Amino acid sequence: MGRLWGLRESLVEILLITVACLTSFWFWLPALFAAYMYFQLWMILFVHPLTILIVPVVVASFAMVFEEERAKAQFGLDKIKLLKSSDPLGASPTWKKVRWDVEKAIREYQESLKRVEEKKTREKS
Repeated sequence: MGRLWGLRESLVEILLITVACLTSFWFWLPALFAAYMYFQLWMILFVHPLTILIVPVVVASFAMVFEEERAKAQFGLDKIKLLKSSDPLGASPTWKKVRWDVEKAIREYQESLKRVEEKKTREKS
């Protein structure tokens, strides 16, 4: 029984030391530095230098191209509007795509949110 108890305590001590090491910054510092150095060595040997220059330019250009689409999706500006008032009697409703100036619509939306917030603060005081 005493031998089993001693084995249990030894395992608990080993696990505590392992947890203390793995959660310490100084344990991971040399490992991360070695990984960084191996990554740099791999880049020197296998990655062409122009790739390092071209990839950020491509990513930035894609980000600029898709910025308007992201804003439209975020604020729901690309939805189709139903025109009811101009439909003739007995005809089915017509659908028309609306072209938005995204920056203007977002600016107006943010201003209306500010006005609503100001009204709420005025009503509270």
